[in-house]
Amino acid sequence: MKIIIPLVLISFSSFAATLEPVNIDYDYQNAPEYQAIMTKLKEFGDFSKKEETAPAPIKTMSKGEQAVEEAKARNRAIIAAQTKAEKEAVDKNRDMTELQKWKLEEKKTLEGWKKESRDQLNAWKREQEIFLGRIKVYKENTFELPVKQEKIVEKKVPAETLPDVHIVHSAFAVPVRDQWNRPTCSAFAGVRVLEILLAQNKVTRDLSEQYLYWASKPKCYMSPCSEKGSWITPAYKHSQGQTTVDIPQESECGYNGQPVENNETQLPLKSTCKSGVTKVVSYSELKTLAETVESIKKNIPVVMAAKLSENFYKNQGLVTLNDAHGGVAKLDAHSMGHAFVGVGVIELPEKLKATEGNYCIVVANSWGKGWGAGGYSCLTENWLTKFRQKSPFIGVNKVAVE
Repeated sequence: MKIIIPLVLISFSSFAATLEPVNIDYDYQNAPEYQAIMTKLKEFGDFSKKEETAPAPIKTMSKGEQAVEEAKARNRAIIAAQTKAEKEAVDKNRDMTELQKWKLEEKKTLEGWKKESRDQLNAWKREQEIFLGRIKVYKENTFELPVKQEKIVEKKVPAETLPDVHIVHSAFAVPVRDQWNRPTCSAFAGVRVLEILLAQNKVTRDLSEQYLYWASKPKCYMSPCSEKGSWITPAYKHSQGQTTVDIPQESECGYNGQPVENNETQLPLKSTCKSGVTKVVSYSELKTLAETVESIKKNIPVVMAAKLSENFYKNQGLVTLNDAHGGVAKLDAHSMGHAFVGVGVIELPEKLKATEGNYCIVVANSWGKGWGAGGYSCLTENWLTKFRQKSPFIGVNKVAVE
């Protein structure tokens, strides 16, 4: 993992605070997005039961290690209880038709969720209708990511080192947004990473995607340009090099979801786009999926990117290498590249591991709540290995606020 060094010396005394990822418990289990993803995963059967090993010599753990172990134990208990109940129900209803089983499972899921979660599920269905009508637009706004391709040798993450579930703290606290008809996915992903880190530190900000898209395109700073899309690194470098907070709020530098011909960054920016409230202090390049998983386990959300398969567009919270028809997922003919944010890692059920790898990474997208499960989905290890961008992902380690 390569740490990017600030381009200029920064006087931290000019900021009210510099903030880092937190290391505290996060109550994500009741989030409807998480519940929907787990419901989809459980269709594939039992999760692993890690074998107990002989007692190791007593070792004093740090507070951080204790917190991680306690969280893992709670997650295992929750998953074990849910899996047991579901297995009993499956055994009881083994003679039902597939349609009857599906209806029963949906009914049980709805009954098991709190009323507000059921209401949220119904809202997602309405959003999904909107999303399905816009798929063509989203496909047209994928692009060849302007990054240097590298040879990346992935390292397997051993199942015994995986958490059963780890969701980045405050991942579900930031609203899902919609880039609509512009190739601004990297800017939306970059903003989301910053907003999650701020939320972890109890700072609520709705930051400007318009500004970050402009900052990510150095050739378009002074005059209009027509080249579509960008990657987040130039924007973070730009922010890192400023001597004061530079990234404004959405209210000061608003985003327009419709393109302007031959003016990708929609110059001139409003004068209020200079009213910054936060900035990037440091970030890391993460070459492998293993490094990405480790960052997520440390509550660092990660800007990721991939070419898209056909089954990426229409999913219910899980994207697999083997599609629903038993064949290998194929690259969509119209897709060139798309960015999203990695916010969690879940160990896969045993039945999936042979074809999909040991885990899936929970991602937040920028196509509204109609995509996936309320705007989230879990991409399996093998899907990511096949379709991921062959250049480093980006995790932010520190931000500054005024």
